[in-house]
Parts: sequence; C-alpha cells; structure tokens
Amino acid sequence: METEIGKVHNQIQEASQSEEDTPLKKKLNEFGERLTMMIGLICILVWLINVKYFLTWEYVNGWPANFKFSFEKCTYYFEIAVALAVAAIPEGLPAVITTCLALGTRKMAQKNALVRKLPSVETLGCTTVICSDKTGTLTTNQMAVSKLVAIGPNVDALRAFKVEGTTYNPNDGQIENWPAGRLDANLQMIAKIAAVCNDAGVSQSE
Repeated sequence: METEIGKVHNQIQEASQSEEDTPLKKKLNEFGERLTMMIGLICILVWLINVKYFLTWEYVNGWPANFKFSFEKCTYYFEIAVALAVAAIPEGLPAVITTCLALGTRKMAQKNALVRKLPSVETLGCTTVICSDKTGTLTTNQMAVSKLVAIGPNVDALRAFKVEGTTYNPNDGQIENWPAGRLDANLQMIAKIAAVCNDAGVSQSE
C-alpha cells in the first residue's frame, strides 16, 4: 500500500502482531520444552530396555553372533513408547489455564473492569496501582508524574514533593524540595523503585 492510510494500516498490523509474551506464556513455553525433552528421553529408555525382546543373539566363543531381529516385536514396543509419550502430555493444561483466566476476567467484569485479552488478567494479578490517561479528549499522549509522596521521619507523617515537567524529556522539570544531601531509607526506596521497577524508554524520532 503506497497511500498514507495504507502505511498507517500496515503499522497498526505490525504493532498488533509484535506483542511480547506474558510471563505466564514464557513459563509455559519453558515448561513445555523441558517436558518434551523428559518424555522423549523416557520413551527412548523404555524402547531400549525392551531391545532384548525383538533383537536376540547367541554367544559363540565369547562373542555375540547369529543375530535375530523381529520387526513385529520392534514395532510393538515402539508403539508402547509412543503411547507412553502421548499419555504423559498434559492435554488438559491449556483448558485449565484458559478457564482460570476466564474466571479472573469474569470477576473483574463484576467490578466494571473490562478485559479484552485473557493474558492481561495474568499480569494484572500482581498490580496494585493503575495509572490511566483520559479518554475521549485531546491529549499529548505523554503521562508524567506530578507529585511524590513518602513516609516522613514518623510513620504517621507524610512528605509530598511536587514534580515539575510534563514531557518525556529527561531534562524537563525537577523535583521541588528534594533533599540535596544523603537520602533517608524511604527516599532511597522511591529512587530505587523509579530506577529499577520500570521498562520505559525514550526513542528519538524525526
């Protein structure tokens, strides 16, 4: 598509297809790979244990000779190994996971939270705070923090720090009344969370 609308359509399709795997999906993929390797090794071991039933020989002068091979028995024990592999695969696991996610979606819907994609329920399970932008209005699509609140010297006291700047520019704005010296434990925790517990990034474009 050479039109501008076509380019936008292609970008939307690429964005929808390039979704990152959720932590649950990554764990399931890792579990599936390990389970496949274990099942394969066990099936090969079972088949090798039964080699003596379809491959026989006699010892002549201390050396094996006169080998006799039974294709029918070989096929039989191979089928047993395949049946063991099929029986070990947890076919009901995807259905159980989908059911659990659907129940989570239903529970959230009862609290007026609509979920479009089931995998998002899994990541929302450990969410404590959701920051959302306005909808239906014109915005700059740049969400910024306006205030930081920390525990004071006493547990019952709170300290508030106003944050200036409304863009994604790292040099835009500053934190008012932020201590210039050594930070106490609470402020160090806020700084650590802001630095470590995020995957945000700023990409410069023309």
